[in-house]
Amino acid sequence: MIYAYLIATTLVFLAARKILQPIQNPLANPLLVSILFFIALFSFTPLNYQHYAEANQPFVWLLEPAVVALAIPLFYQISQIKKQFIPIMISCFAGVVIGISSCLLMAILLTQDKVLLLSLLPKSVTSPIAMAIANEVGGLASLAAAVVIAVGLLGALAGFTVLKLFNITNEQAQGLAMGCSAHAIGTAKAMEVGTEQGAFSSLALVISGILTAILAPLFAWLISTLVL
Repeated sequence: MIYAYLIATTLVFLAARKILQPIQNPLANPLLVSILFFIALFSFTPLNYQHYAEANQPFVWLLEPAVVALAIPLFYQISQIKKQFIPIMISCFAGVVIGISSCLLMAILLTQDKVLLLSLLPKSVTSPIAMAIANEVGGLASLAAAVVIAVGLLGALAGFTVLKLFNITNEQAQGLAMGCSAHAIGTAKAMEVGTEQGAFSSLALVISGILTAILAPLFAWLISTLVL
């Protein structure tokens, strides 16, 4: 009976994607609608969320091979990547440092909770990496995963709109921005927009994950030093 939740999750997402497909609006995101549906379901019914979480563990296990599969579009853009390797690395490094710094700066103005601050460090990397980083630096993996999903959804909803607003029309730059700021969910959106955006977004996702893992201990030390 518990695995009926697994089937329900799949059906709700597929139904949302089918219904929302003709709607040209950033808010018409099947993942966002699915999340809101299940939040309402568990808020207004006696159904057990713990059972739901256990039933959907297969989706959690599939996260890691899904990230690895992002290498496929990279293969088709490898010549472009080789030509621009140094600018790509500089862009991703700047994106990671600015992303973490700006988030922590705003968070420190609102709270002095070290666990919360440490959980925010990996906000822009994909869930498996974020959860591992949060555990290593003393944050909460579950909170980090929730923040990652929120950031990814925000990026998928508003990312390309913001890029157009600032007249960033280069497809490679768009992809790097989405992958660096909105990880796997943003990359999925980038792949819908175009092959080149998707390839460079998946590249930025991987590089940003590595850089965040390297830089996280430094930022964790800064938090411990600055926050009493």
